Parts: sequence; C-alpha cells; structure tokens
Amino acid sequence: MARRSFISGLGLGLALIAQTATTVRAASPADNSSAADYSRLAAEVAHLQQEVREQRQLILQLMEMHSALLRYVQSGGNANLGPNGQTPMPGFQVTAPGEKAAGIDNRAEGQGREILARAAATATVSGSVHVKGGAIGEAFVYLDGPKVLSPHPKAVEIKQDHKQFTPACSVVQVGTRVLFPNEDKVFHNTFSRTPGDAFDLGTLKAGDKPNPVVFMTPGHVEVFCNIHSKMRADVMVVPNSHWVRVRDDGTFQLAGIPLGTRHVILWGPKLKQASQQLEVTAAGATATFTTEASAPSPHLNKHGGEYGSYEE
Repeated sequence: MARRSFISGLGLGLALIAQTATTVRAASPADNSSAADYSRLAAEVAHLQQEVREQRQLILQLMEMHSALLRYVQSGGNANLGPNGQTPMPGFQVTAPGEKAAGIDNRAEGQGREILARAAATATVSGSVHVKGGAIGEAFVYLDGPKVLSPHPKAVEIKQDHKQFTPACSVVQVGTRVLFPNEDKVFHNTFSRTPGDAFDLGTLKAGDKPNPVVFMTPGHVEVFCNIHSKMRADVMVVPNSHWVRVRDDGTFQLAGIPLGTRHVILWGPKLKQASQQLEVTAAGATATFTTEASAPSPHLNKHGGEYGSYEE
C-alpha cells in the first residue's frame, strides 16, 4: 500500500508538471507581451520537460531498488533470488524449496553486510593542478554524476555593489537558492541567458532584494547586468556535494568519494575545463590536471543585442 501511494504521488506530480509544460508550450508569441517573454517561457518549458524526463528515470530506479529490497526481505535475507524470485543471480546459489542448508542465514547476512559496506565505502581523491604560463586563480574540482539535491539547501548571496557582483565566482549544488540583492546606489538588471538556468530579475533599484533564483541544471552559469556591461559573475552549478576549491599551491583533496570508476572535473572561470576518469579504491586515487588560461568572451545584453555606448 505504501509503495502504491508513493508511486501514485510521484506520478501525479509528474503529470501536473507535464500538463503545465504542455499548456505553456501551446502558447504563441501573440499570447505574450513580447517576443522576449515568449522566449523565456519556451526556455522554462524545455527546462520542465528535462526535469520530467529525469524524474521519470529516478522513479524507475527507485522502483527497481524497492523490488530488490522486497525480494531480499521476503526471502528471509537470502540474496540469491533473481528478479522473478526463482532464478539465481550470477555468483549465488539458491537452496531448494524447504531446504535449509547449514550456515545459509549467516552467509546471506554476511553478503548483505558486504554489499552495504561496499556502497558506503569512500576514499579521498588527491591531486594537483598546473596552468601553462599562468596563475591558477579561482579553480575547483568536483565529482561528476547524477543530480543530488541537498536535503538542507542553504541560500547563497551574490551582492551587487560598486557596479560589481560579490563574490564574482561561486560554486553551488543543484537546487541551491541564490539571492542577488542590490546594495548599490544605482539601478541594476541582473540576468543570465545560460540554457537551462536562464533568468531575468528585471530592474532593481537600490535596496531591492528580489526573489531567489534556483539553479537546477549542472554547468557554468554566466550572470550579467543588462545596464552595466562590465558586471559579470560566474556560477558553477555542481551535481552533488562533492567539490573542493583548489589551494593556491595547486593541490587539492576531494574527500568522501564513493569507490569505483569516477569522473572528476576541473573548472575555473578563467581556465579551460579539464576532466579525468579515475578508479577510486580504498587507498584513494590521484588526479593531475594540466590546463591553460582562457579569457571570457564578450557577451550580449539580455535581448541578444549589443550594449549601448552610454556612460556606465
């Protein structure tokens, strides 16, 4: 009953999201106040559709895990049963009906503990970063993988002050609320045209504290002001909580990485991104990144046009 209620609830939520996406998608530019509004709605629809696909995949994975655990419990802790409750899984043996081989309970319990221990085992990835002909500056290493929302997400604040974003570089986990208060004495219009995480806060006067922006798509988000072309903030949205800042000497230690084949990525707002695939064992793993500086490219305003020539 609990499983049916859980799946029904998730299914209803997905259906509502899909219905909303379909309704907005059916709108035409004539239904909106401007082509810019329609483009924003289209981007939001694409984002919703991607979220629906990811949530459906997550539900399927949860159902498979639930079924496996249910079979394990119903078999009295015998991990030998296959998907249909009768076919043995590779590497295991199933006792005949009514037969209770000596020590099988202990073996099943031991197998269960071993599986849980392997799943919980983690190690540290250590390494260094080398930048050809330049300084490291702001650099981070993070673990790539499926999106994992933080159970207790903290709000991150990027202030607008003295015609600058502070801090100019941030790393946040998917689902994090990011605030952009205007603590300057002039107007600002914070926006991003990054696919999947595009937003436009509109005109903000001094002292305004707009609603937070929630980033849900992993990747590099470029943030600008539509009034002041020199204002720029770089936000890296990482898929999970496994990330660390590279030290000034180029070294780093990324702790708590699950054992197995893992993909780690080096990112910095002024560096060419680099990645490595590692085999993380109980002894850990080592990664050495060699990259080079990469200057940010010129950007357009929120409408995709050039900035004006007025004095900033």
